[in-house]
Amino acid sequence: MAGLPPSQSQAPNRAVLLLGKPLAHSLSPLMQNAAFRALGLSVFYAPLELELSGLKSFFPIFRSSNLLGANVTVPYKEAVIPYLDGLEKEAAWLGSVNTLYKKQGKLWGASTDGEGFLFSLGSRRRRLPKSRGLLLGAGGAAKAVAGALAGAGLKGLFIANRTPGRAERLRRLVQKRHPRLEVGVVSMKEAQALLPRMDWVVQATSMGLKPGDPSPLSLAKAPGSLWVADLIYHRSTAFLREAKRRGLPGIGGAGMLLYQGALAFEKWTGRKAPLAVMRQALRNALR
Repeated sequence: MAGLPPSQSQAPNRAVLLLGKPLAHSLSPLMQNAAFRALGLSVFYAPLELELSGLKSFFPIFRSSNLLGANVTVPYKEAVIPYLDGLEKEAAWLGSVNTLYKKQGKLWGASTDGEGFLFSLGSRRRRLPKSRGLLLGAGGAAKAVAGALAGAGLKGLFIANRTPGRAERLRRLVQKRHPRLEVGVVSMKEAQALLPRMDWVVQATSMGLKPGDPSPLSLAKAPGSLWVADLIYHRSTAFLREAKRRGLPGIGGAGMLLYQGALAFEKWTGRKAPLAVMRQALRNALR
């Protein structure tokens, strides 16, 4: 009857968490819960904001509970690693995870951000081999994207970040994994000068999370063949708006969110993710 609470059998009996802080802006719960419902799975996805000091006491509970796994976002993509039993290859060399899952009684960490980003590029992915591009940012998501791009057969990858030391650490990490790739660190001013020689620019800083944030880079010197991507998915950023004004093709971060989430879903459930359902849930939320 209408108005009655769901029976115990109808209530979700497993859960997946989103760990990070802040989380109010995240659309992952809407997307993942739509996926669980679509497949008739008794699973609920919920955000959990934790302080860094709370991670140590949280993980014993995580292990012993009915949690299937978790997504991990800023600022804990590196901080959770000491609490895990194993890391998938990509997560291990990057030193960053965004997905936790249980396998044979062990707690594993994976990084689905990079592969999710490549899927989001669509046909542009085929143009990556032998290309040169700029990566703006050197944080957790930027690391995953850098790793995925470096493995796609690039000719050159140039990293620009407000903190040069962090960009240099990412350069060394990528160069060690891909010794034949030209990897450089540049200032934002130097990035502007490099633009005419670039094939693409990926914006992976936090600029754009807040309304009114300026673009981290002017596209005034960009060649007409350049395409751009911005990992921010909440709104059309100043960076993407400038690209549009200059007639440059650009994509936002919703596709990356979709595909990294689908890859994570499959690790938790062993089922193929209902991509169409997840995509529609994102579109509805972004409207």
